[in-house]
Amino acid sequence: MATERRFQSLKEFFPYYLQEHSARGCRVLHYIGSTLVLAVIGLSVYLQNYWLLFLMPVAGYGFAWVGHFFIEKNKPA
Repeated sequence: MATERRFQSLKEFFPYYLQEHSARGCRVLHYIGSTLVLAVIGLSVYLQNYWLLFLMPVAGYGFAWVGHFFIEKNKPA
């Protein structure tokens, strides 16, 4: 069973974060996912169709997980 790391500060966490996101492709996929989440929010408000908000996890986490599993070959936190 894997042990979960606990960080006491951002200063302690940030080097680990950078290590887990060292591949450019992974960072690009995170950027795309985050941008799509913002686009879904904007489109949802513009269209007044709040059911679209259910797409946010798919857009955000989907791209991030692809980056971690297939590019970084690590497990997303």
